[in-house]
Amino acid sequence: MRIPFKIITAILFVLSATIGSAQNNIEQINIHQIETKIDSLLSQYNDNEPGVAIGLVKNNQLVYEKYFGLANLDYEIPIHKETSFHVASVSKQFTAFAILLLEDEGKLSLDDDIRTYLPEMHQFEPKITIAHLLNHTSGLKDKYNLLRLSGWTLDDVITNEQVLELIFNQKTLNFKPNEKHMYSNANYALLAEIVARVSKISFAEFTQKRIFEPLQMYDSKFVDQEGQVVKNKSLSYFKVDSIYVEDLFNNFSVGATNLNTTITDLSKWAINYDTKKVGSETIFTKMQTLQHLNNGETYGYANGLFINTYKGFKRIEHSGQDASYQAYLATFPELNFSVIFTNTNGEINGARMVYDIMDICLEQYITDETTKKPSVEKLTHKKPISKNPAELRRYEGHYWDEGDKYSRHIKVENDTLRYIRDSTNKTALIPVGAHEFEMALEEYVSVSFNSNKMIVTLDDGYQIYLEKYSPANYNATTLEEFTGRYYSSELNAYYSFYIEEDQLIAKHTRLGDFPLNAIKNDYFIGNKGSFLKVVFTRNSANDVIGFEVSSSRAKNVSFLKLKS
Repeated sequence: MRIPFKIITAILFVLSATIGSAQNNIEQINIHQIETKIDSLLSQYNDNEPGVAIGLVKNNQLVYEKYFGLANLDYEIPIHKETSFHVASVSKQFTAFAILLLEDEGKLSLDDDIRTYLPEMHQFEPKITIAHLLNHTSGLKDKYNLLRLSGWTLDDVITNEQVLELIFNQKTLNFKPNEKHMYSNANYALLAEIVARVSKISFAEFTQKRIFEPLQMYDSKFVDQEGQVVKNKSLSYFKVDSIYVEDLFNNFSVGATNLNTTITDLSKWAINYDTKKVGSETIFTKMQTLQHLNNGETYGYANGLFINTYKGFKRIEHSGQDASYQAYLATFPELNFSVIFTNTNGEINGARMVYDIMDICLEQYITDETTKKPSVEKLTHKKPISKNPAELRRYEGHYWDEGDKYSRHIKVENDTLRYIRDSTNKTALIPVGAHEFEMALEEYVSVSFNSNKMIVTLDDGYQIYLEKYSPANYNATTLEEFTGRYYSSELNAYYSFYIEEDQLIAKHTRLGDFPLNAIKNDYFIGNKGSFLKVVFTRNSANDVIGFEVSSSRAKNVSFLKLKS
């Protein structure tokens, strides 16, 4: 049986749209055409499986809604207008908005040191400000990476207090504040706590009173305690073999995530960006103004929202994913148009579907002018020169890409220098300059050598840097010095290392055992959660005294070796 959904009352709905300064005519949106195309998009999925909800807002009205699939598989409850979705990091804009409301009232400043409100934090130099938290430029390690390293799994019950204690215990940063932009959920957990301490009520209560109630978002709430009732709550699922199982999310740390809401309520929030029923002009300007690093560069983020362009139009957006929940909200202010998407099915590529939906909706607005992109001058092939095998061999060796964690081998075979990815994937390098080569490919890819570095340049000028290194050559005897038990005071966590078949194995009481692959001296790569890059540290006597472990958003977390 097909799940019922609300269809807009008129097949053709006349709406106004402004596209740039040159066009102010009345546009028509063919809702029936949009509906037909979205139905086609969903036709590959069964409506008796976990599903999606879609909302389109035009000229401050929710003009289209689509509800497809089940919110609860146990009881076969369909997704419907009142279904409440966990929207993951879409929550962050509400947290940022709460902070800006308090700033607007003079109760805090974005330039304040966060220790003014959170004295439990370590005193970093230079100071971390509220603005750094808002824009992910604090350098703080991500809370999820820290939790995984500590031994938590994300279906564990995780309280707000536990997360804050973990963040307060950090003594090192990924980088100095405002030197880089690195998305970290720890920032928004702290922002929510600042809101609570300044307002003297819980963050959930503050957002309820100051945002949701004034906007009549009566089906929206931040869930901050285990077992909290959420009316019409949807569950998320993924498949094990061919069977759907519930994908549990038991994190009750608010701010970075944990908003439960509906398509209707999110439409009211999207409309508020234009009507400003709640919030001043100053707040909305700040949430749409790109911020700058110390070096003056922007990074596409503006106090809780990503700001960019799509199909030639300015886009204000944020996505989110927790467990198998996915959510997305994008507003195109020039068109007074918003797209809202939620998904409870881990087998659906939500990101791809969102872009398909946006393409369907923006199709009528696209002109040659809006889609015109600045031309990029492509780099082209140079004239080959001759080099003898002896000259080529000076470039031989192994090269490591630290960013993406992969190795490339450069070697002379049959008098030709080759770029070797693996034993079956090799590309000849053709000399074109003193230390420059081009891959024997149809497209332009340059490979140049500078001291102990290899630089790969693509035809659009993008460059990849790899460093020359000597591959590790460990055996059971030489690995012995790494074995033992290690402890991190920042995480209050222990790991042990032992040897099995000439390979170093890491062991954690909750995470189990997993191998470490040796790359170069003292440098290993793991394959478990956030336990990815491991570099052992030594004292002046060259004894192993600890290690530093890094993942995507938590760098150089220190562990010390315990005496046996």
